[in-house]
Amino acid sequence: MSVASLPFAAADPRRRAWLLRSASAAALVAAGLHPFRALARQVAADPDLWRRPRTLWITRPEAQEQLKVVYWADGALQWEGYRRLNRIYRDLLAERERPIALGLLNLNFAMQVALATYMTPRPLVLLSGFRTAATNARVGGVEPNIHFTGAADDSVYEGISLADNFRLARYFQVGGLGYYPDRHSIHKDIGPRRLWVEYGPARPRRS
Repeated sequence: MSVASLPFAAADPRRRAWLLRSASAAALVAAGLHPFRALARQVAADPDLWRRPRTLWITRPEAQEQLKVVYWADGALQWEGYRRLNRIYRDLLAERERPIALGLLNLNFAMQVALATYMTPRPLVLLSGFRTAATNARVGGVEPNIHFTGAADDSVYEGISLADNFRLARYFQVGGLGYYPDRHSIHKDIGPRRLWVEYGPARPRRS
């Protein structure tokens, strides 16, 4: 089994993709082998990975919230854990939430399993999850935006460099992957596969 065949349920491929691609992003992972590559392959080859309970550990600094929940066990969605994940992924400015794509949660689960085999377990630091159109306009996001569907997040793991955060996400990439050096964050989604680098801070707009 390859990483690309893991159950990350892709979003609608007809949705408009972000077209910015960058050779500099690819260069971050082109030079030599990295431990995260072997970890991604190890996770993909584990026949028991998707039979075990799926737990996510997430912190949302802006909301001063943290949770560690099981969202899938015994072959079924665990609704209380899933409800809490939808809550922490909410649009904080609009105080609205929507169901988060199971494929995105599975992607984060696989990445956390891989990372925990390499170093001390740590939470995903969630910077942006579901986003309404109004919030997207305020933060200067492109439109249409896959954040609208609950199929994307901007996040980082503390304790490893941003370049290593990107490498980890790159080895598990199934959809969009963005590298934001000046914002110290990584975008990932389960939409069409694409890769980009964007410099500069987020550009909030006045309402």
